[in-house]
Amino acid sequence: MRGWLACGFLLLSACTGGEGGEPLPEGEPVFCALAGSQQFVDQCRVERSTVDGAKVIVVRHPDGGFRRLEVSQDGQNLLAADGADQSQSALKGDRYEVILGDDRYVIPANPPAAGNAAPK
Repeated sequence: MRGWLACGFLLLSACTGGEGGEPLPEGEPVFCALAGSQQFVDQCRVERSTVDGAKVIVVRHPDGGFRRLEVSQDGQNLLAADGADQSQSALKGDRYEVILGDDRYVIPANPPAAGNAAPK
């Protein structure tokens, strides 16, 4: 019985995102400062898609929360696609800097090349 219990703990730890015990969301890692934090960490993930011709970016938080953003037609901003919060954003070089409610994100403007997924 102890063997099965130990195996279960090993399997559970392999599926979690580290010390917090929460599974990491899938997608490209990006830096974020959540809930008013001043410190940016690479704990959020981004999924990119196109919906009805619009480029959509979904930012997933480690706690399961998410924000859906749409790239503006001129490509200079990321606009809040859901919720009551309005986004403040700007394209700065090769990345977007976004403020949405109490959350802040640094999102690469283009997906990284294959095999080079870590944000810089």
